[in-house]
Amino acid sequence: MDTRTWIVLADASSARVYAPQANGRDWTLAVELSHPQGRAKESELGRDKPGRVKQSAGGRSAMEPPTPRKKVETEKFARQIAQVLDDALVRKAYDRLVLVAPPAFVGVLRGTLAERVARRISATVQKDYLHLDARELRERLLRQLEAR
Repeated sequence: MDTRTWIVLADASSARVYAPQANGRDWTLAVELSHPQGRAKESELGRDKPGRVKQSAGGRSAMEPPTPRKKVETEKFARQIAQVLDDALVRKAYDRLVLVAPPAFVGVLRGTLAERVARRISATVQKDYLHLDARELRERLLRQLEAR
């Protein structure tokens, strides 16, 4: 991997972006983001009662939120990551991206990326590698990319 490629590791609650160094063995942490709400249970994200709507027959019924709060938080964090990547592209911090995220989050993240950022994606690895140490992460990711 060359030094103009950023590796984006993300899930619904955290993200790390690495930039490979010239020697190819070392990666520098370029960006780290955290979104604790992504780890929260649905019941912990909101405790208010649903809004009420008056019906024409005179009764009132509760309105349910159209989207689960967990999904809203996941999309909010994906937009935050997308904004960071877009800002970095404007600053010419990278030429290519490698996205590494669990399958469910890859789709959400790709859906929030600006077109100019999406065009920079050179590979997508649908795995959760955030828990790995730096050495193990490099080894597994390089094996994944070579197998393509």
